[in-house]
Amino acid sequence: RRRGGHRGAESIKSCDEMAPSTTVLCLLPAFAAAFVANPVAPVTAKASPTVVKALESELGVTKPLGFWDPLSLAAKGTPEDFERRRVTELKHGRVAMLAFTGYLVPELFKFPGYLSSTYDLKFEDVPNGLNALAVVPGAGWAQIVMVIGWLEIGPYLTSKSEVAGDFGWGYFGRKIADPEEKAFKLNVELNNGRAAMFGIMGLLMQDAINGQVYIGPFAE
Repeated sequence: RRRGGHRGAESIKSCDEMAPSTTVLCLLPAFAAAFVANPVAPVTAKASPTVVKALESELGVTKPLGFWDPLSLAAKGTPEDFERRRVTELKHGRVAMLAFTGYLVPELFKFPGYLSSTYDLKFEDVPNGLNALAVVPGAGWAQIVMVIGWLEIGPYLTSKSEVAGDFGWGYFGRKIADPEEKAFKLNVELNNGRAAMFGIMGLLMQDAINGQVYIGPFAE
């Protein structure tokens, strides 16, 4: 700041000796030099050690990755944001587990009867995988969307306890009283959901590229 002001003073002094028509142009560098700030290195948002230490005790922090936050999301937002992201992760994981199972089951078993008597469409007539998108009637997809919407604004809107994603359904109908067993089961659900999200994307990509999903010789 002092160097800039010193150079500015010298420039103004030399400008006094010039013609009035060029004085304004001469003064521009002096004013610019007076307001030049010292360069500041860009700040990269990283999770502080305190935040990392606090989250190391959260569910989902398991071996081998431990606390893994490549996008530094833990350094941004509030505890409410963390809970919202955790609930979103749980919902996506649960949907992915159902989707992965639903992709494999029709290869082995299909319900008897009609999917739509109006269109004379049986369950066995519906192809597996992505090819079903064009075969299932629009009313069927509308029912699926309506049920999902009702769950989102109804039973699955808020958690029923201090545990994110606890919507009061219990573990196969029973409440787990042992804290260690409960933490173990919740970590299993998180990790299975994470694996299922990768798994269903792999099945979708394989189906889209190859036109079929291979799940093993037992399904042939």
